[in-house]
Amino acid sequence: MGIVKWSGPQIARRTEFGGRLTKNRQYASELAERGFVTLAPNYPLLAKYQPDLKALGWQSGTLKAVWDNIRGIDLLQSLPAVKPGAVGAIGHSLGGHNAIYTALFDDRIQVVVSSCGLDSFLDYKGANEALWMPEQGWAQTRYMARLSGYRNRLKDIPFDFHELVGALAPRHVLIVAPLHDANFSAESVDRVAAAASQVYQLYGQPSRLQVEHPDCDHDFPSEMREKAYGLFEAELK
Repeated sequence: MGIVKWSGPQIARRTEFGGRLTKNRQYASELAERGFVTLAPNYPLLAKYQPDLKALGWQSGTLKAVWDNIRGIDLLQSLPAVKPGAVGAIGHSLGGHNAIYTALFDDRIQVVVSSCGLDSFLDYKGANEALWMPEQGWAQTRYMARLSGYRNRLKDIPFDFHELVGALAPRHVLIVAPLHDANFSAESVDRVAAAASQVYQLYGQPSRLQVEHPDCDHDFPSEMREKAYGLFEAELK
């Protein structure tokens, strides 16, 4: 996930994270080239970032990541070269849903872009119950391990993405849901968005929730990134 803050073109620069860029994942670098300050925090229990969640008092890697992201926003807000005001969050896959989660806990985030990051828990990978065993799917320690307790009764999970996205209203949310994503169902995303859109309607801002369906697999193609950047430029400057 990337946290984005408008800085002004005078400090635009290209940044490469980890010394390399993966194709179609270079949104932090591309946003920096457009004059944004970007921060890409490490995610708990991936690569070299291996915090002892239990010792730190966390039951959820997802919420540890949210905490880290919020501290990252604090850092951005403290920098004299960064203009005050709204913040954006953008992410692909794991970063796509973590952008949603972080925005729920920090209303300084006014624009959210989630690529390949969600569908309904009820639809996740065809509702395969084996993926709700401990350390599988959403029930991994790096996500929300306690969700394994809802195996065989997914309808009892006390929240789902239509409620999470609806809770972001009337902020700007762009969901990129490829037609051939093997992780998350595009049809399920449409149902999530249809339910969440009712909250946007109540605010009189239905256009602030957008869904795009590129004809690709689990990816964040250039035309979708350009749409995201246009949204950031329109709303964060």
